[in-house]
Amino acid sequence: MIPFKQRGMYQAMQNILVGFGAVLGASLGGVIAESIGWRWCFLLQVPVSVLALVVGHIVLENPPCMVPALDPKHRFRSAMQRLDLSGALTLVLGLVAQLMALSLGGNEFDWSSAPVIGSLVGSVVLLFMFVGIEAKTKAMPMIPLRMLQGWQPTVVQLTNLFAGMAAYGVSRLCLFCWSPADSLSTCSWFRSTSRPYEATRHLKLA
Repeated sequence: MIPFKQRGMYQAMQNILVGFGAVLGASLGGVIAESIGWRWCFLLQVPVSVLALVVGHIVLENPPCMVPALDPKHRFRSAMQRLDLSGALTLVLGLVAQLMALSLGGNEFDWSSAPVIGSLVGSVVLLFMFVGIEAKTKAMPMIPLRMLQGWQPTVVQLTNLFAGMAAYGVSRLCLFCWSPADSLSTCSWFRSTSRPYEATRHLKLA
């Protein structure tokens, strides 16, 4: 959708916004939660998302090769056939099952419990089904597998994966260990908990 000559500019704009979000997100979210309520942290994103959708519709143009030819007599039906609905549904269910397992494991259930293991197995099965659907679908795929062909795209995706894991790991470690030097029990409690909200509330009450 974005011409090759303009990708650098769009990537720079995205990086600037991501940097602003990383710097201002926590403090601005705290101000909103303390002043008008935590629900507005989500509700305020709706007008921004609508504005981004409108601007993107006006500014961006699909390349001619990506626009599917619709049947003039059955435009809606032909358009729906171009959507990868089965792939989207399988991907969402697979990720939801994975998040359920990672959220419930160690908190509500043991890691060896049937709900956690069943959710993990179901997630793996659904994600493998998603890959199979993407390889055989005649619609516009959610993730074109041709983008992963060759060693260069594979290396780039793996680099992004490990960089994201490292960034989240470092940020979580800094959050859990940033405490007064004379309060080792608080720091150890931070490390042991997997719920930052409860940890913050514990420090506030203490």
